[in-house]
Amino acid sequence: MKKVIITTALTVAVFAAPAYAKEYTVEMISTSDKGDYRFSPQHLTIQPGDTVTWINAQDDSHNVMTSAFPKGAEGFDSPMLEKKGQKWSYIFKKDGTYEYHCHPHADLMNGTVTVGKPSAKADIVVEGHHHSHGNHEGAHSKH
Repeated sequence: MKKVIITTALTVAVFAAPAYAKEYTVEMISTSDKGDYRFSPQHLTIQPGDTVTWINAQDDSHNVMTSAFPKGAEGFDSPMLEKKGQKWSYIFKKDGTYEYHCHPHADLMNGTVTVGKPSAKADIVVEGHHHSHGNHEGAHSKH
């Protein structure tokens, strides 16, 4: 009886984290002392199930929040990453184009994650600013 329970638990764990899933890192940086903030890289192409981790690479406050995402997906809004080295991750589950920005530096810091096949313009939800700074399904914090 114990073997069945252990085998079932291991099977569930394997399906919860696909072996083919990859992890990507995006740094929140400044290219000069004048505050030329940006995400590096600014554009990523990944597959469903992959994780993107944003890392604050400087001593300034940044976050990451969607401004547009595929219909049927959820937007995300990270907590404020206030110190160098703080990070936040999101697992992308649905194909499409996700546009995002840093709220305090929205005019400078924006990026795109394309998951699988890009979204058609008609299949994108444009999001107004929300400030929950909470996690949504599919997201988890790492500090």
